This record gives sequence, C-alpha cells and structure tokens, in this order.
Amino acid sequence: MKNPFLYRDRPYPLKLIVDIHSYCNARCTMCPYPKYTRRQTQGKMPWPLYEDIVNELAAIGRDHRFRPLLTYCYMGEPFLAEDLDRYVSFALERNIEVYLNTNASVMTPPKVDALLAAGFKGKIHISFHGISPEVYERITGLDYQTTLRHTLYLIEKYPPGNILIRGVDDRWPPGEKQKWSDFWRAKQVQLEYLPPISRCGALSRLLPDRLKHAKTRRLFGCRENLPLVEMVILFDGRAVMCCEDMGREMIWGDVGRDGLLGVWNGSRRRAVVTKLYNGKSLPGDFLCYRCEMALGAAGLVKSIARAAWHKCKSHNRKSRAAAL
Repeated sequence: MKNPFLYRDRPYPLKLIVDIHSYCNARCTMCPYPKYTRRQTQGKMPWPLYEDIVNELAAIGRDHRFRPLLTYCYMGEPFLAEDLDRYVSFALERNIEVYLNTNASVMTPPKVDALLAAGFKGKIHISFHGISPEVYERITGLDYQTTLRHTLYLIEKYPPGNILIRGVDDRWPPGEKQKWSDFWRAKQVQLEYLPPISRCGALSRLLPDRLKHAKTRRLFGCRENLPLVEMVILFDGRAVMCCEDMGREMIWGDVGRDGLLGVWNGSRRRAVVTKLYNGKSLPGDFLCYRCEMALGAAGLVKSIARAAWHKCKSHNRKSRAAAL
C-alpha cells in the first residue's frame, strides 16, 4: 500500500525552521532540551549562512510562485536573540512569511516594539502551560508574573487573532484546564490545548505503550506530512529529519555546503521519504517508529478518510457561496 499524500513531495520545501541559535531559558518538563543540551553542541548561526538560506528560500518561492514560510529555533527560544527583529526584517523584505513560537519570558516590550516596527504581521504562538503560578512554574521553570506581563503587553499591542496560546497538559491538576481556557478566552486570543508527547521517545515516560515494542510494523508516512513540507536547519547548517527529531538522529545533509535544494533532493532524504511513505521495511531503530505522528496502515486509512471529508466540506462551502 502506498500513501497517496506522497504526491505532496515537491522538489523543494515549503517551510523552514531555522536555528538562528540553539538556546532556551526554559526547562519544560515535557521537552528534551534539558537532556540534550548537555550532550549536543550548541551555538549561534553565522549571519552569512542565514543570508544564504533566506535568499535561496526566497528564490524558490519566486520560481514556484508561492510565499515560503519561516520560523526559528525548533528547540530554543527565539527572543533570546537580542536582534530578532533583524532576522525577521531580512526575511520579510524577501517576501517570506514569518511566524514565531516563544515562551514569552524574554519577549520584553522593547523587543515586541522592535519586531512590530520591522513590519512583522505573522502569527505568534506562546507556550503558556497552565494558568496557576505554581503549575506554570513547575512545568516551565520560568517566572510566572514576568511571562504573564510580557504576554499581556503583546495582546495590548498586537491583534489578538494573530496570537495563539498553547497549553501542554503535563499533569495539570483538576480544574486547571478550565481556568486556563477561561482566562485566555476572555483575552480573545486563539487557544491550543495539547497532551504532552515523547518527541520520538526522547522522554521515555511519555512514550505510548503502542510504540514501545512496535519495531516490526510498517509505516505509511506522517500524520502532518512534516518530511514533505518542512526542513529543520541547525545553527551549523545541518538539516535534520523534522521538528520532532530533537535528538538530531537523522541528518539529511549540510545546507551550508549543498544549499537547500541540494539537501532536499539529496539521496539521504529521498531514500527515507520513499521508504516511509511506501510502507517499506525499515531498520528497527528507525526514528519514526518512536513518533506519535507516524502512520501505520490503520492510521493511513483514517488520514485518507479525514482528508476526503475536509475536501467534501470545502467543496460544499464553495458551492453554497457560488449559489448566493
């Protein structure tokens, strides 16, 4: 059986996650950063490498007539860069859409003002795990009042519809979800409530039982099709499998040497994507076996049915609109 979504595998990425640096000031209980930061080399991306990456992405967008998407720091905090507005401005000037993921603890008012002055109009996703100070601080290791103050300043200065508050429920006490939801809904921002995931087994306590011993099953792709649309680039130019590969287990190549297209269409990535989406036999230690987003045969059927349902709903909406 072949995953029909393989047709989405274009010869270029639609989105980049670029580590302009690899640092984070939080110590979230459901994130492997504290574990990996002791083992992995950390650093800041050289500006010339960032320029080359963004310029090539912009050229891809022009050549294929779409607006690429860019964000920063897949396991870090982008606002730790004092000149984040410089990075954002450089991308926006090249017709690249930018959005941000942040814990907001160092998203100070001057940094917000500089970002908006640079022309930023994208989505900002804020990780705010719990609304009670003791819950929030237990999970993130950050100061509750500081983060709340920065978040409320952003809401005051920026359209709430472009702000999403994300809450990951890592052992929230009874009633916390409702209090969290009530507090933020009153601010008219978007909400995303999520359970914690293991990040490909990096956090063993969160790894579902169904994945712990499933080393022989065949896979049929990714629920979010991440390997078909996005490239994650480390501060040193290496590209990893996807945003779930926080252990840097699967390196596709080096964009500093081969460019975005050279890595995207390289033999390493091609071999992995072809096997993953065609249900081919894979090594027992293959990264995706430990990922909650990997599709087995049953998951593929559900994914196809869901896509068909959404397509039907979209068609019906367009038909009704045309009739009016």
